[in-house]
Amino acid sequence: MKQLGYRFFKCWISLGLFFYFKKIRIVGIETIPFNKPTLFLSNHQNALLDALLIATRSKLKPWYLTRSDVFKSKLFSPLFYFLQMLPIYRLRDGKDTLSKNRAIFNRCGELLNDNEMLLVFPEANHNLKRRVRPISKGFTRLVFNALEQNSDLDLQLIPIGQNYINADGFPDSASLHFGKPIAVQDLLTENSNETILRLKSVVSEELKKLTTHIEDEKNYDQILQELILRDADFLNPMAVNNLIGQLDKKAPKNSKHPYGFLNNLIMGLFALINLPVVFVWRAFIKPKVPELEFMSTFRFAFSMLVYPICYMVFILVLSYAYNIKAACLIVFGHAALNVLFIKLGLTSSGQRK
Repeated sequence: MKQLGYRFFKCWISLGLFFYFKKIRIVGIETIPFNKPTLFLSNHQNALLDALLIATRSKLKPWYLTRSDVFKSKLFSPLFYFLQMLPIYRLRDGKDTLSKNRAIFNRCGELLNDNEMLLVFPEANHNLKRRVRPISKGFTRLVFNALEQNSDLDLQLIPIGQNYINADGFPDSASLHFGKPIAVQDLLTENSNETILRLKSVVSEELKKLTTHIEDEKNYDQILQELILRDADFLNPMAVNNLIGQLDKKAPKNSKHPYGFLNNLIMGLFALINLPVVFVWRAFIKPKVPELEFMSTFRFAFSMLVYPICYMVFILVLSYAYNIKAACLIVFGHAALNVLFIKLGLTSSGQRK
């Protein structure tokens, strides 16, 4: 029953992501060793959407470690547990809660020794900036815990680079780049501190290859604008990182996008045919989003809740006014127009990142 429920939820979320994103690109998934215990380590920019994209677009069913405060919601906490999410406690949750992590880490070790897959965001926070932040040593505790239970465990680390054209905007496009497996046994040393440094260094370097990484924090904004002027394809981090190293060797392009007017027209029509929903979002929901990193997550959740309700109401009202066939055709036509506008709309990288 749980498997059936998970598949239904996965299909439902996949459909929602299809409507929400203009394009989703998956690269390197063929390198995943499905017959070995695997710890996925992903960069973290876009709150819950990062986890949903991996869960629905990668043929994986990993367990997730996520911040404990999201489980405080009585409405959503059963859903998080159903989706195999495990709470991790931080100092900000209260010093007395940190002791609970021991049981969680032991559980993770058991899962890895059962050849399960586990997903962790090793930066331990999220941020829209196009760079890999310092890696926390938290994931290394998972590694050591699993090896304590089985020192010969053939644990594999797989870095994942998640990339967005405009992470807080709409419509958006995304790409997931899976790196090659890293065998933990090859990085072990007799000194645990040295092993921790090696694990963090290797994972950090691999993540920097799989996502756009602007190393120079001091000149971050200037470098980003230079990339935007050159119409950098942020879904292709290898090409963008190569371009970063050549910025002083190439002349910038014209920053004015040739399809700007057409894009404004398309998105204007989208807003017009969805006027009530757009109004509620902009007037009541958007102002309450706590952090910019959560903007897309709130927008996606709002859409997944509101549109099914609206379409059901439309079908009931139109069925009464006309007939069920006409009502379904009108609603289907509206949904098809929305998909068309989203897929045609340009995801502007010129907005703030």
